[in-house]
Amino acid sequence: MLPRRPGRRVLITAISVAAVISVVLSFGGERGVTGLAMAQPSAPTARAHTAEPEECVGSRFATFGAVYDAIFDSLLPKMPPEIQKRSASIKARAHRDMQGLRISKLAVSNHPHDMGADDESPIMTYRDPISQWIVTQLVNVREGDATESIPVENLTVAQAVETVWLYLYVTVMVPLTVARRTVPSIATVAGPISVGTLITLPILLGVFATTQIYKSVSERLVEACIVSVTRSEKENAGKSVKDLRFTDSVPALIRDIAGQVDLADPESCPAIGDLPLSRIVSRTSNYLQAISTNPVTDRQIAAMSDDVQRWMRQTHVQRNLIPADPADFTTAESAISQIGVLLPYVGGAPLDVVIGLSHNRNQGDNLAATAPISQLSVTKTLTAAYYAYALSAHMIELAWSQGGVDPAAALLNDLFPSAGITAEMVPKSSGIVGAPNLYGLVVYHNVLRSMCLAEDKRPAPTQQSTQRVPVSAARW
Repeated sequence: MLPRRPGRRVLITAISVAAVISVVLSFGGERGVTGLAMAQPSAPTARAHTAEPEECVGSRFATFGAVYDAIFDSLLPKMPPEIQKRSASIKARAHRDMQGLRISKLAVSNHPHDMGADDESPIMTYRDPISQWIVTQLVNVREGDATESIPVENLTVAQAVETVWLYLYVTVMVPLTVARRTVPSIATVAGPISVGTLITLPILLGVFATTQIYKSVSERLVEACIVSVTRSEKENAGKSVKDLRFTDSVPALIRDIAGQVDLADPESCPAIGDLPLSRIVSRTSNYLQAISTNPVTDRQIAAMSDDVQRWMRQTHVQRNLIPADPADFTTAESAISQIGVLLPYVGGAPLDVVIGLSHNRNQGDNLAATAPISQLSVTKTLTAAYYAYALSAHMIELAWSQGGVDPAAALLNDLFPSAGITAEMVPKSSGIVGAPNLYGLVVYHNVLRSMCLAEDKRPAPTQQSTQRVPVSAARW
């Protein structure tokens, strides 16, 4: 049964199906976390035509099996008569194939809503494709599902969109961004505009536009009416099977970490990023003492912890002079930040500092107020580290461009002294220097803002805040 406006729905679902099939085919020969396996289905898998009521669902419950049937049924009237006669057997064979093809859960990234998040959960704001995949796998390990596999029949459109975006991000977006930051100026066209600027501008706009499109598609498909499914099909959406497990074991360290964390919720489990530094120092000290077998070492750890805590209580900083994190920028501030990287000298980190301080001021923060370091949150500390690293990399790049020698150009000049190679002729090293900040620290920070300590989890309020926006799972 197709929902209303079938042509539009079929187009959306067809695009999603094509995207996920490309992932399946691309990673079909891999092992480990991207492993796929073929298994014989234990029961007929074609969708049974029963009297069970159906509901029109969004991407969280729109499975490949349901999407395939919707597309097949919509195209069937236009197919040759011989195909129409064999339609039942064709569909049954396709469902058997989709049920037999299994994908490791470690290769799939889930939408936050599928992990129990709602519109107010921190992970909905603080996430990138890599951090979302890390959170997905920590939740899988915590729940004991890491070695299980999902039949393509049960794979959902939401899982497809998030997984395709993850691989696209890692294999295309990240390399393009790093490459953009390494393109030399080459030659000046007019004023501050160089040939390098003209080359990198399409990359900058393309990455930004693609990211915005993904966010819009991901959000809208959850609430959309994509395909009609029965209650049993809805219950199997995204579910793994028990008759096949991948043999790769999860390292003990990962299992230990996964057992200590859970998905953050503003009402029942505060994010690690919101915890004060004093809590982190105390917890680290207790952990080290717990694994130590030497009483003398225990006393030394406790003494050092007391010294650190005392120093943090006595040392005050102006916390609001730490600029707002770029993840907290408004849409307008983010747009200015993105376009501002093209400005010579001040674009990039210096401009982000100004935007971040302006953000603090606009939301009423007192820039002169001080607080002990012990009260600084993990997020404030990591944001300070982010800006410190970004400014350092920016200053190094300026030094190399104003009389200094870029290491790449210096190395080539040493290898080929008679070539006369200049910094404008080779890729800049600044792109690689800044990569650990963008794709290391930021990812780590997003994970800490998306997860909480399991020991802090408390029962959810009996009645959620009226400001919490429920996730629409389906429409009848």
